[in-house]
Amino acid sequence: MDGKHFFFKHVVKSNLTGEQLRVLMCMLTTEMDGVIGIKQREIAEMLTIPESNVSRSIKALIEAGLLSKKEEKGFDGRPIWHIDPIFGKQARDEVEAMYEKFHGKPSSDRKK
Repeated sequence: MDGKHFFFKHVVKSNLTGEQLRVLMCMLTTEMDGVIGIKQREIAEMLTIPESNVSRSIKALIEAGLLSKKEEKGFDGRPIWHIDPIFGKQARDEVEAMYEKFHGKPSSDRKK
């Protein structure tokens, strides 16, 4: 199990608008290992919506706890966002809980 399961569960519970979901899906086309790099102008062109709408949608995605704030510039000046690493932690915690339930003890590699 990986963090994407928990990420998409959070997406469903976030009550996003259709446009916010479209922007998120567009952004996820560039996702690799939790890192997203795409220019707002590119999103606007792909979805044929104003760049100001893209900006508002990204702000809503950050406020919903799905993405980090823009942190750095990547290749070709692309802004970089990160999928919140809490989703990966939730996945690891669930796997550990399942292991402990089945074996009656924590896994040996679990740090106390």
